[in-house]
Amino acid sequence: MRWKIETAYGKQKNQLQMEISSGHKVICIEQDYAAGLFVSNLQCIIEKQCDHKVREISSRRQYEYKINRNLSWASLKNRVLRLFIRSSNSLEILMEIEHLFIKNLEPIRAGRQTPRPKPKRKRGKYQTFTNYRRAI
Repeated sequence: MRWKIETAYGKQKNQLQMEISSGHKVICIEQDYAAGLFVSNLQCIIEKQCDHKVREISSRRQYEYKINRNLSWASLKNRVLRLFIRSSNSLEILMEIEHLFIKNLEPIRAGRQTPRPKPKRKRGKYQTFTNYRRAI
């Protein structure tokens, strides 16, 4: 029952790196968290718009494909500000973002499993293990 919630926390901590903030005050942390959550929701909305094209591409290939979230996050974070500036054409920027999302697809290979490595404990009480590297 809790698995979706736990994976959402994992996405926020590892992929979006929301634990890292630009300041130490409460207002700075809240603003960083809200901005990260907003961009994450925007990414999901644009991903949903691309589903039809991804399914069309997958039908002509051997594997099912999905959008690479790491690269889509990187392409979105550099364009999100231009999307909301009045002088820019938002529709063109949205089309550019969709094109970049569809350009960076990754195959879904069923039945792939590798054994998890046992982490070596370093000195210190607290450790954060991530298996994720940011794209840019």
